Amino acid sequence: MVIGAIFAGGYGKRLQSLDPKLPKVLLPLKDNFVIMDKQLSDFESAGLDEVYLMTGYRGEEIEKRYGNGWNGLKIHYLREGEPKGTLWAIRNLFSKTDSDVLLRNGDTICDLDLKRFLNFSLSNGKLSSIVVVRMKSPFGLVSINGHSVTKFDENPYLPYYINGGTYFLRRGIRPYLNRNYRDKGVEGSIFRSLAAKGEMAAFKYGGFWKPVDTIKDYEEIKKIYLERNI
Repeated sequence: MVIGAIFAGGYGKRLQSLDPKLPKVLLPLKDNFVIMDKQLSDFESAGLDEVYLMTGYRGEEIEKRYGNGWNGLKIHYLREGEPKGTLWAIRNLFSKTDSDVLLRNGDTICDLDLKRFLNFSLSNGKLSSIVVVRMKSPFGLVSINGHSVTKFDENPYLPYYINGGTYFLRRGIRPYLNRNYRDKGVEGSIFRSLAAKGEMAAFKYGGFWKPVDTIKDYEEIKKIYLERNI
């Protein structure tokens, strides 16, 4: 059995000026359709029927919106009283379930086919899988030949990959959870250990992908969704 889980406990400090009463995942993409609706819709489309929401800041607003279920998905809540980091959240999640987990960052929007990623993860034999996306330069690049400028590339994609914010974790990762890590984040702790043991597969994704980190990010994504039929 595979369950879904979403990191939804962030403060979203850079977005607080939009609506300080709402957690980031409840910011609307269009009328009556918020970021968390998008995440849950993706899980539903992938055939999952149970999701854990790992909440924190203004978590009561998330519970108020979704209750115990949404569009056929059974929803559970794991709420942090204070920020403890994603490592603690994962440990807490696996203390509540004995299932494999399809996990997402709540503030990353993309058109990834979760069913395809899930099939990839179940078939590759590794303990974990991660979606990776090409890194986009935050700056324009200048090509030169000697002292001559030959070309400008505005924010090109670089030959590197970054974390795409979607993961598959088998229940067999438990021995990695019990280790003593200095880092409170999953990338610097569990994920680093799994990668060192060759137990993490990479799923390369090249479609629409954008984290909601700043007001500019949010406004760009809203503009895209205003033109979409949901």
